[in-house]
Amino acid sequence: MISKTKIKKKIRNKTNTEVSNLVRDLMKQKKKLWLDVAKYIAKPKGKAVSVNIEKINKLSKGNEIIIVPGKVLAEGNLEHNIILAALKYSKDAREKLSQKASIMTIPELIKKYNEFKNINVRIII
Repeated sequence: MISKTKIKKKIRNKTNTEVSNLVRDLMKQKKKLWLDVAKYIAKPKGKAVSVNIEKINKLSKGNEIIIVPGKVLAEGNLEHNIILAALKYSKDAREKLSQKASIMTIPELIKKYNEFKNINVRIII
């Protein structure tokens, strides 16, 4: 587990203000889930998370919320309905996912689903 202080030090080097602001907002949330997401987003650019649709399909079940603290790539297909929140999507991934998944950004997920009741949430890295 990484501390909030270490995350704050990591985001000082970020040049993208949207990402820095997102990490700050995530750290203000009251749940450990958001601190874990902030930890992955605050990583250096060379260690950024990128996940293919194939991996999401393999690690998820239907009617779950999946959080990818990085970029979703288009390799593979999704076979069940999920709610997917990510930092970024490739163009092809967005097109593939629009049929089976409800896709949104992480800030949109925070606004829409502030409380997760009776819903499974997974972070996929």
